[in-house]
Amino acid sequence: MSTNAALSSVAESRLAFRAGRFYVPQLDGLRFLAFLLVFLHHGPRMSGLFGLGSTSRGVLEFLEVWGWCGVDLFLVLSAYLITSLLLIEHERRGSISLRSFYLRRILRIWPLYYMMTTFGFFVLPTLAIGAPALGSPGWWRLMHYHFLPYYTLFGNYSSGAHGYPGVPTLGHLWTVTLEEQFYIVWPVLLSLMLRLRRRAPLWGILALLLAGSIVLRLHLFDRAPHPYVWTNTLARLDPLIFGIVVALWRQTHSPKLGWLGPLLKLTLGVGCISAIALGPHIETQSQSIVWQFLAVAGGFALILDAVLPLGRNPLSWFLSRRPLVWLGKLTYGLYVYHIISLEAGGIIVQAVQRHWWADSPLMALLLRSLVSFAITVTIAAISYRFFESFFLRLKDKFSRVKSRPVDQTLA
Repeated sequence: MSTNAALSSVAESRLAFRAGRFYVPQLDGLRFLAFLLVFLHHGPRMSGLFGLGSTSRGVLEFLEVWGWCGVDLFLVLSAYLITSLLLIEHERRGSISLRSFYLRRILRIWPLYYMMTTFGFFVLPTLAIGAPALGSPGWWRLMHYHFLPYYTLFGNYSSGAHGYPGVPTLGHLWTVTLEEQFYIVWPVLLSLMLRLRRRAPLWGILALLLAGSIVLRLHLFDRAPHPYVWTNTLARLDPLIFGIVVALWRQTHSPKLGWLGPLLKLTLGVGCISAIALGPHIETQSQSIVWQFLAVAGGFALILDAVLPLGRNPLSWFLSRRPLVWLGKLTYGLYVYHIISLEAGGIIVQAVQRHWWADSPLMALLLRSLVSFAITVTIAAISYRFFESFFLRLKDKFSRVKSRPVDQTLA
C-alpha cells in the first residue's frame, strides 16, 4: 500500500470527532469475532476432531472453555462506540440529546429482545419445546423467578440469584439487560461531566468505579455461588470502563500509521487474555475472578485500540473485509438466535445420524456445528432484513451522528 493510500484510508476512518459519519468498518469484523467466541463456548466441543497434544486442539480447547470472554469483548466495543458517538455529538452540537439516545437504543434493542423473551415465556412453553409446558410447576417457577426481572431489564440479577432460565431463547439474554443498564446510566453521567468542561473529575469517577467493581468481586467471590458475580453489573464494570477509556483517549489522540504499535498492543492483549487460563474456570467462583475479569477487559481494550488504525495494519485490513463486516452487522441477531439454532442443529444431525456419512461421533459433532452456524446466520439475516430493519429505519430518524456509511445505514 502506498503512503498516499495509507494516509487516505486513515483519513477516511480515523476517529476525528468532527463533521461527517463515524464509522470504523473493522469493528464490525471484531464484533463478529466476539460472537464466534461465544458460539464456540456454547457449541459442541470440536477440539476432539484433532489429535491429543496438537496445537490446533490446544487452541480450540482454550476457545471452547474460555470463549465466555466474547461477552466482555461485546461490552468493550459497546462502551467504546456509545461513548464515541456521544462525544462526537457533544463536540458537533454542543450538547447530548438524551431523549434521542434512548429512543435509538430502544428501537435497536427492544423489538428483538422482547420478541424473544415472549417466545421464551409463552410460545415455547405452549408448544412444549425446549421449555417447561405452559401451566406446569416448572413454568410457574420460571415465571416466578424470571418473568418480571427479564421484562424490566434486570434479568442478569435473576439469572445470578436463581440460575439461568432453562429456555433456549432466554438464558443468554441476561447480557442484554446488563448492557441496557449501562445505556441508562452512562449517557447521563457523561453529559453532566461534559458540562463541567473538565476531564479530571471524569477520569477520577471511572477509576473509582473500576476499583469499586474489583472490590465488590473480592467481597462476593466466596459469598455468592456462580453465576451471581458473573452476571452482576456492578461487579462486571471492567469491560465497560475500559471501552470508555479507549473512546476518551482516542477523542484527542488519533491512531497513528504503521503496524509495529498495533502489533505490540495485539500481542500484549492476547497475552492478557491467555493469562486467565493460569487460574481456575470462573464457574469455580475462586478468588481468581478478581483479576481474570480485569485481565480480559484490559486485553480486549488493547486489541480494540490495535485495530482502530487502518493504513498498513494487516489486522484492521482483515477485519474490514466485506464478509466479516456483513456478519458483524448481523451480530445482535447472531447472538440472540444462536442458542436455539444450536438446539435445532442438534435435532437435525440426530435425525440424519443413521446415514453412513454421519454415523461417526466426530463427524456428527462437526456437522452439528456447521449446521447450527448456518441456521444462526440464516435466521439472523432474515430477521435483520424483514424485522429489525423496520425499527432501524425509525432509529435513523433520531440519529444525531450517523454511524454507518451511506450504503449501510441500517445497523
